[in-house]
Amino acid sequence: MKKGMIFIDGSNVFFDWGKANPGRQMDIEKYINVVKGKFPSVDFIRTYYFTSETDNNKGFLQQINKLPYCQVVTGRLQDKTIKIEAKHGLTCDNCGKPVTGHIVTQTDKGTDVNIAVEMLKHAYAKSYDLAVLISRDADFVGVAKIIKNLGCNIEIVLFESAKGNAQELSANVDNVTLIHASEYVMCER
Repeated sequence: MKKGMIFIDGSNVFFDWGKANPGRQMDIEKYINVVKGKFPSVDFIRTYYFTSETDNNKGFLQQINKLPYCQVVTGRLQDKTIKIEAKHGLTCDNCGKPVTGHIVTQTDKGTDVNIAVEMLKHAYAKSYDLAVLISRDADFVGVAKIIKNLGCNIEIVLFESAKGNAQELSANVDNVTLIHASEYVMCER
């Protein structure tokens, strides 16, 4: 039996879930089990879940760490200031004047690097035969090529509705496995 590991880009999967299932809650354990069910001849020895920790998701991440053979790897959030200038053409709906100023938002840092490091570390160590990446991020194309050159297989898992958003990554992995719309209910809380 092949050994496998699952690498979940947490922000990516929850964004895609929200677009495919507005207003519905995902059960991450059920979701992981649906993914594993797509590969009946693979013994999954570890699932990694990557995201940045916030006050809002701290309890959720602790739940994932309690799942058998699951581990959360966190990045960090970094403030990012966006300057809005009159040249951007934003106007107030009430008074019609240009909207200007600064907005401070947060951006995820380190998650993609953490995913790449874990995938490559385990590929070099021959810890798995199959890496299952749950992401559609084209930043992982180089990682996929290295994993294949090391003699391991790499597949991505996507929600059916997100397939069109992963063309570059899809073209560089061994296979794309879809979770079809009819299976979404099996991932719900």
